[in-house]
Amino acid sequence: MEARKARKGRRRVGALCCLVLLQVACTTKGSSDSSGARPADAAATPTATRTIDVREEEDTDSESCPTESLRSWAVTSIKTRRLRARGDLADVAVGLTGTATIAWTASVDSGEVRTLDDPAAPGDPQSPAGPPDPQHRELFDAFGKDEALGMDATGVQTLMWLSDERGPSGGPSPFNEYFDVVLADRNQAGGWSSSPTVVGTGHVWNARLAVNSSGAAVVTWGQSDGPRLNVYASYREAAGADWTQTELVAKDASSGEVGIDDAGRVLLLLARGNNKRTRTYAARRTPTGGWEVPRRLAGGDLGGDLTVGANGSAVVLRSRIFYGSDSPRGSQFTLRMTPSGRWQPPVRQPALTDAVVGRSLDMDAKGRVLLAWWVGPDLMVRRSRPNGVWRRPCVLAAGVERPYSVDPDAQLAVNRRGDALVIWANKGQVPELWARYKPHGQGWSSPVKVTRTSSPLGSYAADLGAEGHGAITWMPRNGREIHVVRTSPTR
Repeated sequence: MEARKARKGRRRVGALCCLVLLQVACTTKGSSDSSGARPADAAATPTATRTIDVREEEDTDSESCPTESLRSWAVTSIKTRRLRARGDLADVAVGLTGTATIAWTASVDSGEVRTLDDPAAPGDPQSPAGPPDPQHRELFDAFGKDEALGMDATGVQTLMWLSDERGPSGGPSPFNEYFDVVLADRNQAGGWSSSPTVVGTGHVWNARLAVNSSGAAVVTWGQSDGPRLNVYASYREAAGADWTQTELVAKDASSGEVGIDDAGRVLLLLARGNNKRTRTYAARRTPTGGWEVPRRLAGGDLGGDLTVGANGSAVVLRSRIFYGSDSPRGSQFTLRMTPSGRWQPPVRQPALTDAVVGRSLDMDAKGRVLLAWWVGPDLMVRRSRPNGVWRRPCVLAAGVERPYSVDPDAQLAVNRRGDALVIWANKGQVPELWARYKPHGQGWSSPVKVTRTSSPLGSYAADLGAEGHGAITWMPRNGREIHVVRTSPTR
C-alpha cells in the first residue's frame, strides 16, 4: 500500500477524543471554510475564507459495481494461532511474495509486542522488544488506524510501539501517562533488531508510522507538554539510516494522519481548536529541507482522512454527518494535492449516511484513488483517474447489516499498480467478514465470505501487497486467537 497507510479502524474514546483529528461534527449548521491556499498559521496571519458548497446531491439510482468471474484470485484456507492470554490485534503487512506479517499485543495486561508470519518464519512468534523487561509494558498506540507496521519494496519491515515506563502494575491507561516512542527493523523472515530505537518520550498519543518503497520513514505523534499540545516527528532518509532527533512540527495542535511518497516527501494532517472551531492544516517535510509552515485546508470542522501516493499526489477526505432527523444524512468532499504541493479546489462527493469506520480511501502509484462510504445499508465506492477526475460511483455491497461489535466496519486497500481489496463486516448468524477483489483494469470479483460461522469476529486488519497478494487477519471478541486468510493473484 502506498506510504503504508494501514487500515484498522479501532479507536478508544477517552479524555483526548476532542483532540483527535478524525472527528465527526454533530451539527445541523453549515460552515465557512478557508481557501486552503494560505501557508500561514491562522492565529498569526488572517486567512481569507469562503463557503464550501457541501449541499447534498439529489438522490439517484446507483448501479452495482461491474462483476467478473475472476480466475486470477485464489483464497487460501484459514490458519489459526491460539494465544495463551487475551491479545489485541494491531496491524498486518504483505510482502512481494505474499508472506503476511501480523503484529499484535500478546497480552492486554502486560502488553508484550509480538509478530508472526504466514507462512511461518523461524522463531515465530517473535518479540521485537527482546526479552520482557519488568520495568516496561509494551503497547501499540491505541489511537489512529494501525499505522504500526511498515514495509519497503525489499521486504524490510519497521515496527512502531509505545513503551510505558510505569511497568506492568500501571494498567492500560494510555490517555495521560508517560511513553517512549520505540522503533525496530527486520528483514522479512529474519529477526528484529536487537536494539530498538527510542525517538520520543513524554505524554504521547496518536503515534503513526509511514514507510516508502526505499525504506525512508516518518513517525509522528501528539504530546502534552504541560497545558500545551504539540506535534512532534522523527524522520529516516532510507532503510537502515539513523532516525533524526525529535523534531517539533507544530505548537498548539493535535496530530492526524501521515503519509510519505517515493521521493521521501512527507505530508501530515494537523488540527487546531476543538468542536465547532476545529481547523485542519497540512504540514509538508522534504528529505533535506525539514518541515514547512502548515497550510490551512478548506472544510472548517469537518473530519479528515488522508492518502499519499508514490508519485507525491495526496487526497484528503472531509465529511460531516447531520443528525437532525431519524435518518442521518451527510456531506463529503475531497481535496487533492499535486506532486508539486499545489492544492486543487475541493470536489463535492455524493451524499452519505455514514462514514466508513476504518480505511475509507487509498491511492495507487499513479495517483488513482478509491473511496468508500455508506448510504444506508449499501457500501458505495468511487474511483478517480490519475488526474483527479472522478468516475461514477457504484454499489459494492448492498443490504449490509453492520455489526457494531466489529471494529472496523469496512476498510479498503489499493496497491501500487492499482489492484484493490475491500473488506466489510456483516451480522450474519455471528459477525462475519466479506471481501471483494479488483485487479487493475478488470471488474470486481463476486463477494467472498472470509470468516467461518463458528468464529465470532471482534477486530480485523488487512493489507494488499505490491504484486496483488493480500492478507486478512482477525481476532474473535475474546482475543484468544489470531486467524489469517491469504489471497493470491494467479494470472
